[in-house]
Amino acid sequence: MRSIARVATLTLALGWTALWCQPSFAQPPSDQASKTQFSYIPPKSLKYLPVFNRVQQFKLLEQLSEFLSPLRLPHKFSMVTIECGFVNAQYQPSKWRIELCYEYVEALERVAPKLGQPSEFSFEEVVVGGLVGVLLHELGHAVIDMLTIPVFGREEDAADEISTFLALQFNPEVARTIVRGNAYVYKVWYGFGAPAFFDEHGTGLQRYYNSLCIAHGGERPDLFKELFDKGELPKERAAGCQREYQQVRSAFEKTILPFIDREQMKRVQGKEWLKLTPQQVALLKEQQQAPRETFTFAVCNQSPVTRMSFALMVRLVEDPQRWQALGWYSIPDNGCELIGTFHGDRIFWYAEATRGKDRVVWSAPDTDQTASKQCIHPSNAFQLPASNRCQSGQVVVNFRRWEVDPTLSNLTLNFTK
Repeated sequence: MRSIARVATLTLALGWTALWCQPSFAQPPSDQASKTQFSYIPPKSLKYLPVFNRVQQFKLLEQLSEFLSPLRLPHKFSMVTIECGFVNAQYQPSKWRIELCYEYVEALERVAPKLGQPSEFSFEEVVVGGLVGVLLHELGHAVIDMLTIPVFGREEDAADEISTFLALQFNPEVARTIVRGNAYVYKVWYGFGAPAFFDEHGTGLQRYYNSLCIAHGGERPDLFKELFDKGELPKERAAGCQREYQQVRSAFEKTILPFIDREQMKRVQGKEWLKLTPQQVALLKEQQQAPRETFTFAVCNQSPVTRMSFALMVRLVEDPQRWQALGWYSIPDNGCELIGTFHGDRIFWYAEATRGKDRVVWSAPDTDQTASKQCIHPSNAFQLPASNRCQSGQVVVNFRRWEVDPTLSNLTLNFTK
């Protein structure tokens, strides 16, 4: 497991130098570069204020904005952190803007392995690498849109390839952190439960193997030797990975490289990236602490209902003394959703779904003295913190109580009818 101290001293040494000798097939803009703008938008919900404060302290957008400064784009481009009402990170083509949702950051922190939990991945590489990785993925969508790059196949696959390729251009420590962080997100988080074969994204495990293949086919496959030695990438796939990497590199050289300022790139090469301050290191250590009485919680919908939304009241690992409402989580039809790791001996939950034209609700009866009455917003998003005092637009519902078996570390609530 990599230590936080090593993550704190990552230095950028972009490997694009060899690319400068390649021919250019597109003409970059002749005017001055459009500056990348960024903003941390305060959340509407009080429960996301800690996340808002943490992402500001890490200065993630400032670093990524400076890293992107050699890229010459035809439009003003911005990146923001924002409360979205759902777990996601997305590129908005109508605004030329990347949005990193506080819900996504919170979910990533919850599913990342905590101190003392068995895992081949560390908390810091999952959180730091996973966040940088998802922003690079959305950057892939942005350059495809703004540079009008033609794409055969799914754009989501192309954005994944751009993300992994850019990650590999950092120095070894940074590249390792981003690729391994992405690997955990794809394999453990996105790969949990039944795959959604209809989705525009590949399945979690497909994205995991695709990312590993590009990393294996790159110039430094030894960075991920421990994964390959364990057989994480089948030999049948590994045999063609160098060719897959060269395909991505060739596409990059012809479509994106001409829009990169070489002199600015040299200045960027001399900087340190993802370098954490002592305060940031301490914050990461605090976030990865896993007190006793923790459990991982998941929800599965194997019932005839569809469009299930799930909410719960729990005590968070990082703040076990305080109850907090989380939701809404969209539970896939005939699939599962990994919610996160929590503290304590009980949870309270509430769910809604659709059966045909009817609305189905799972809640505790009014006579249940163990239930927790909570005020929620009916539009499937907690616009205000759930409490027993309703704010404007909220309604009262009864969250069911569920006692947690102290002998179990992994719990799954399975809906079957």
